[in-house]
Amino acid sequence: MKIDLRDLQEGETEFAFEETPADLHITEEDTQFAGAINTRLVVYKFGDSLSAKGQTNCLVRPECARCLEPIEFPIAVSYTFVFQKGRPDQMNDDDDEMLIWLNEEPGEIDLGNDVKDYILLELPMIPTCAALPSGPCERYEQDPQELLEYTREKSHDPRWDALRALKESEQ
Repeated sequence: MKIDLRDLQEGETEFAFEETPADLHITEEDTQFAGAINTRLVVYKFGDSLSAKGQTNCLVRPECARCLEPIEFPIAVSYTFVFQKGRPDQMNDDDDEMLIWLNEEPGEIDLGNDVKDYILLELPMIPTCAALPSGPCERYEQDPQELLEYTREKSHDPRWDALRALKESEQ
């Protein structure tokens, strides 16, 4: 998601990007995406002043934390960046996430990592199918203890047979 700041004309310049998760260094551990990550960015240049306003849209496909079924929902995130030359020595990079410091002679800038951070912050920590427009699935409404019992009945571990026999003989 690179922009060459030297080629910008005075006023507004619009950019459109269609990236894959790999282009933005998003791994499958973070989440799975269904399709491309689309970004529309407008860069404003007025004299030496530079700023940008953008929106990214994508479709994510995580597993439901409750029923483990894959779910699919859209993400739309908006953001604003301000580009500034000549960072003072006492300022750290983490002071303001909207502010991007430029070298004295601005060249090409890559906004991929900044956009990636905004996307990852929009992802739900515990995605569930209850958040879907179609509503939760049948298994979501079940009591978690019933789900655990179903799993226990389904899986039989022969290592516990001796203990189970001892426990039944005491009763």
